Amino acid sequence: MKREEDFQTTFSSSYNKMVATSENSYGWSNHTFHYRMATKKYSLEDVKKIIDSGSLEAQIRMSRHFFYRSLYYQRILLHYSTLLKYIGLLIPNPSFGKRLSEQFIQKKYFNAINFIDTAKLPDLFTDIALKALRDGCYYGLVLKVTNAAMSILNLPTMYCRSRFKNTDGIDLIEFNVTYFNTIIDKDDRKNALALYPKNVVNWYRKYKNGKVTSPWVFIDAEVGICISLLDNCMPALLNIIPAAIEYDQARDINRDRDLEEIKKIIVQKIPHLQDGALLFEPDEAELMHEGSVKMMANDKNVSVLTTYADVDSVVSKTSNENSTTTIDKELSNIYSTAGVSPQLFGTESNLSLETSIKNDTAMMMIIARKLENLVTFIINKKFGNSNITFRYTILPITHYNESDYIDTTLKMANSGYSFILPALALGLSQKELGNIKDLENDVLDLKKKLIPLSTSYTESGKSPGRPEKPLEQKSAKTIANEESLDSGGSGTNG
Repeated sequence: MKREEDFQTTFSSSYNKMVATSENSYGWSNHTFHYRMATKKYSLEDVKKIIDSGSLEAQIRMSRHFFYRSLYYQRILLHYSTLLKYIGLLIPNPSFGKRLSEQFIQKKYFNAINFIDTAKLPDLFTDIALKALRDGCYYGLVLKVTNAAMSILNLPTMYCRSRFKNTDGIDLIEFNVTYFNTIIDKDDRKNALALYPKNVVNWYRKYKNGKVTSPWVFIDAEVGICISLLDNCMPALLNIIPAAIEYDQARDINRDRDLEEIKKIIVQKIPHLQDGALLFEPDEAELMHEGSVKMMANDKNVSVLTTYADVDSVVSKTSNENSTTTIDKELSNIYSTAGVSPQLFGTESNLSLETSIKNDTAMMMIIARKLENLVTFIINKKFGNSNITFRYTILPITHYNESDYIDTTLKMANSGYSFILPALALGLSQKELGNIKDLENDVLDLKKKLIPLSTSYTESGKSPGRPEKPLEQKSAKTIANEESLDSGGSGTNG
């Protein structure tokens, strides 16, 4: 009886020391950045509720939040906004009885071309497209247009809305003048007011003095810019966010499962003698435990358990293949929700990639059409008159199809169509194309000095053979065979 009491007292004392000694071994620290920590402001339920019934302001705030914190949401928005190269063609349209060759009309044309070249429209359009996708709508204000450039002020999205169109189909902007109250510094507020149209400034002063009750005022369509993908100005790709959260949750679960599978517990069982007496006293077991913990101190995946009792450990494991399949499905769900091919971000097969890019291009051309209408309006207002008008059109050239576009337009040029289009696809402007040809023909006289090389098309008696089919015209079997050959395998032509 005395021995049992001594054992209980001594073991209790040793137990506390043993737990303190092995605390670092038992503890598990995962230093991996968790998506849920970065997005803890929004739960999955919160996100779905905001998408289904949240206010437009709540949807915009959530879209911005995830744009800066969700890799997948950000990457997909960047894919769409940078897909087009925003290469434009300026088409002059002389009035009836007038000819473009007339000097006073040519001057108008070249002034407009200089404006297009110096305005850096592709950079501006990329920025506008990104903001339109992220916030649902881009709002801007044309401050000044000169022969060389134009100045645009980005309006605060939260203080703008668009509910009406004018007779020309242009979206009208309503601006909330309470925005100026958010500028605390008086000098900064004064400078901000100086940038806005007079009717906006006057409305703000009337509202501030209580002469009008509504803070909303229309911005003149001639200076207001409203670019959106959807008419309701809702961020168009919000449905990606729940899919991205579910993917990261599945990834976190799989990571925790993997960590548990690599974690090991070393069990030291203190033996008894045949008569049941302890072979080692608790203080001796404590020393053994302490020694084992120190020996395993450098391996964070190992825990040490010292016990007099028999201990069984049951581990629940899931097939790595099944967990990986779940993650792959969740990742695929992100891209399918966005309507974009996952092969854009990790190509495995070219079978459907071409069609996916065409669909993405068609979607972004909705924004491109609104941008070209904006430029057409500005150019006609600045450079057009009764003798000539202009139309600016953005070509459906992307970073993926530029080579095909060049080939197609070159074939058309051989049949008498535009020589400008392939040059634009190559990165030349309309003005640069003319200057280069003048340099080659009039200054360097290259047409006499350089003789084109002979090709299979120019040599008689030789057949160039059948050209290779475009990717979208090949069968799945042909693509599989070509990929097999590229990887070192063997295949047959299909």
